[in-house]
Amino acid sequence: MAEPTQTEVRQALDNGLEGPKTPRKVIVVGAGLSGLAIAHELTRRGSDVTVLEASDRPGGRAYTLRDPFADGLYAEAGAMTVTPYCHYAMHYIRELGVELETSDLVDTDFAYFVGGRFAGTDPASLNRLGLPLNDEERRMSADQMVDRYVQAVCRELQPEIGAPEWRVTERMAPYDLRSVHQVLRERGASDAAIDLMEPYFLEMRGGDLKSASALAWLRHEASPHSLVKADPRWSKIKGGTDQFPRAFAERLKGHIHYRRAVVRVEQDGVAARVTFTDQGRLQTMEADRVVLTVPFSVARHIDFSDARFSDAKHDAIRRLKYSSIVRVYLQMRRKFWKDANASYSTDLPVRWVRDATPHTEGPRRIVECLITGWRAKAVAAMGHEERLRFVLDQIEGPLPGAREHFETGTSVVWDKRPHAEGAYILPETGHDALMPAIRKPEGRVHFAGEHAAFEPNGGSMTFALESAVRTVVELDRATEA
Repeated sequence: MAEPTQTEVRQALDNGLEGPKTPRKVIVVGAGLSGLAIAHELTRRGSDVTVLEASDRPGGRAYTLRDPFADGLYAEAGAMTVTPYCHYAMHYIRELGVELETSDLVDTDFAYFVGGRFAGTDPASLNRLGLPLNDEERRMSADQMVDRYVQAVCRELQPEIGAPEWRVTERMAPYDLRSVHQVLRERGASDAAIDLMEPYFLEMRGGDLKSASALAWLRHEASPHSLVKADPRWSKIKGGTDQFPRAFAERLKGHIHYRRAVVRVEQDGVAARVTFTDQGRLQTMEADRVVLTVPFSVARHIDFSDARFSDAKHDAIRRLKYSSIVRVYLQMRRKFWKDANASYSTDLPVRWVRDATPHTEGPRRIVECLITGWRAKAVAAMGHEERLRFVLDQIEGPLPGAREHFETGTSVVWDKRPHAEGAYILPETGHDALMPAIRKPEGRVHFAGEHAAFEPNGGSMTFALESAVRTVVELDRATEA
């Protein structure tokens, strides 16, 4: 069975996904956005669908924190942004009647805090920091550095790097064997300039630029999802990102079974079976097809000894890496800093400090610290209270008075988060070789999730949903065959 192309999948969605046949019985493993979308499409077409979710809520890494905050405050621990170019996300947002509002990433008061001092992005401010920039960089703003070292490479690789149908050409392939850091250094960027540009890279930030695939990074930076192309149409889900998966789950009542952790998948020529935990017991369920939507970091704990997977699939499951992210949230009794929508990139271990509730009415605010890469692993080794004390000590520099105004806090350590074990995929060098094996169905078992999209980047709700639609098209074709 030939894999549907990226164009065919998008056309199928736009035409209503009205396939001639669907499997009679399907088990979907995982109630993240991809699993929910697959179940939504199949149930409305008459399939008998069971969704097995290990946690007690839908959404996976679309995760909104509401406790322990007061006054109805909340913060996003995972996915948080939708752009007009998120075709799949926008399709389902409209279909489910989910409301949007302007993203907090729009119109931020962005600044650097380096060496104990604040600086803007203009050349004069940056030069006052005394960073070891080269002579050319001292005449550049941060935006100009991004244009010189990043967007210029994207322009050189057009039209291939920005093509609607993702395909690695001969001209692009060498970039998948080099890291982001390598390419930036080859283009003449100093390490100091790389540190200044890193906050612009969104999913590629995190101290992982020395292992991340330059090709995956360039694809993202050439796309309209790049932060340098943000505009007022960038949005967030009104009321919290969790409203999106909840809208799916509301339509799937009776189909989603929570606290059911899948521990084994097997198949033969007749059916596929999954074994899962159910209130201290092991249960086995059979279906025509199984769709595995959980991250491969979680799939590594599932027994596939009788699943008849190819060596390439086993290799992809073992090798796919996920970004290490710790997000810490501090409730402050009032806003005590001057900037209206504060967003600071720092040289501190906490890295990124921002007002996570810039448009909230009332005095209280939540300050978020995003910690990434090896620093995240270090902070992850701390206990909860120790972690909060550490972060409060760190942010006294950029936000003096933080200890005095602190009321309560929490954190999410994605490496240790049950049923996730990582934030989003980190496409390392050589990632392109893994992608076909990640997506490829194995007999009666299919694969979806942000890691299984056509695009070589993770961390996006729309890519997770793209993988869901592709899987529905696959199931149609498999049932017809």
